[in-house]
Amino acid sequence: MRNKIVFYLNGNRHEVGAEKSSMMLADFLRYEESLTGTKIVCAEGDCGACSVLRYFPHVPGTDTQNYLPINSCITLVGQLDGSSVVTVDALKKEGILHETQRAVVQCHGSQCGFCTPGFVMALTGLVEEKLEKKEKTINAQEAKNCLTGNLCRCTGYQGIINAAVDIDLKKCESIKKRYYSEKQEVDLLKTFNEGVKLEGEDFSFFAPKTLEEAINYLMTDPEIRIIGGTTDLGVVHNKRKIKITKVLSLHLIRDLYNVTEKNGEVHLGARVTHSEFRHFIKDKMPEFANYLDIFASPQIKNVGTIVGNIANASPIGDTPPALLALNAEVCIMGPQGKREVPLSKFFLAYRKTDLKQGDIVTGIKFKIPSKSNTVRFYKNSNRKDLDISAVNLAVNLEWKDDSKKEIKDIIIAAGGVAATPLRFVKTEEFLKNNFDINLAVKELHAEFKPLSDVRASSSYRHVLVENLFRRFFSEVGV
Repeated sequence: MRNKIVFYLNGNRHEVGAEKSSMMLADFLRYEESLTGTKIVCAEGDCGACSVLRYFPHVPGTDTQNYLPINSCITLVGQLDGSSVVTVDALKKEGILHETQRAVVQCHGSQCGFCTPGFVMALTGLVEEKLEKKEKTINAQEAKNCLTGNLCRCTGYQGIINAAVDIDLKKCESIKKRYYSEKQEVDLLKTFNEGVKLEGEDFSFFAPKTLEEAINYLMTDPEIRIIGGTTDLGVVHNKRKIKITKVLSLHLIRDLYNVTEKNGEVHLGARVTHSEFRHFIKDKMPEFANYLDIFASPQIKNVGTIVGNIANASPIGDTPPALLALNAEVCIMGPQGKREVPLSKFFLAYRKTDLKQGDIVTGIKFKIPSKSNTVRFYKNSNRKDLDISAVNLAVNLEWKDDSKKEIKDIIIAAGGVAATPLRFVKTEEFLKNNFDINLAVKELHAEFKPLSDVRASSSYRHVLVENLFRRFFSEVGV
């Protein structure tokens, strides 16, 4: 088992021990490598100024496997194990700007300039995607979608959009071609095939090759934290609310990257990211893919996992209501073996789940609704993109027949309205026996008593839930 983290940075091999592995990547780049092009602003993964490109090969993947933008401010160096990373400092070649940089300069896409490296890296990630698909142009909407994880306080967005459209893809050399060699391929495969364990004075990091090893390690100390993308844990660490000291990473367990569909049932492993899942589900269940489009940024979705969003047990998580509505089950492996728990029984209290010491969520499974089902997912937040929900609602309805006068089955789930993601079980039963929307609304309001917080008041959340509930039935023609 290795005692060093191994990764490539701008084409150069790096080995680091426990002390530097505990640093956030943005700090490592700036203070250890003097790569100051990467900026730190929010330290929360919100503004995108710290964006870098990361490629993680040697796992089952889809077309999204490439150099992808991630937030370096909330990524531990230890999480780079087995990766190839490129920063803005390495885009220029032999004194000539990368085509993305050239376009930003030419189109005046920079004002104060502090956020500019992040925009450049996000756009370069889009260029890589375009080159991979052999597409010839970038349009304004694609640029806007790509840049939802980047904020500019000078509000210079139009120049940046113009720059994206102005990029000449014929002049772009692939980052993968420049920085990912056959030698690197062989070395990173060897790295992926070996477990790693680091023990430092204030930080320990363990990445085994099997779930059995992971479970045994978890049993040694209840303070050990399992990390996925650290899109939440990295934030609270940076804000000094907790300190990440004992880490278990599952990134070397190949089977956890699988996402499959058989006989209408989807199985997704614990390491499947939001980006990978969206790519997989977009043709099978477009409604879910569209819902994934309206939360988090590309940088977050490229590392954050669906299972992490569930296991985090946040009452305002975006995927729990959707998966509740789909009757999803949580696949768990622990000291007592394997078990499956309905997601509706997985959340016990605020940030508390059915997991016991040594348990690991290995995946999620659910059945794709049949054509007789009508499914909708809704989210309300202060900003359209990259914002935490005030309320989210998911409805999965099956009619008895085409007349749409009687409900055979219905599941209604919401986030942001209780200490846990919530199913409106009484309202569901009411509607199956008495299809009256106005009376059902009264049942709905009686089932939850939300708190007021910085995102919404209790009364406003009641209004939102009712409006989204009525919107669903309006959209399905009732």
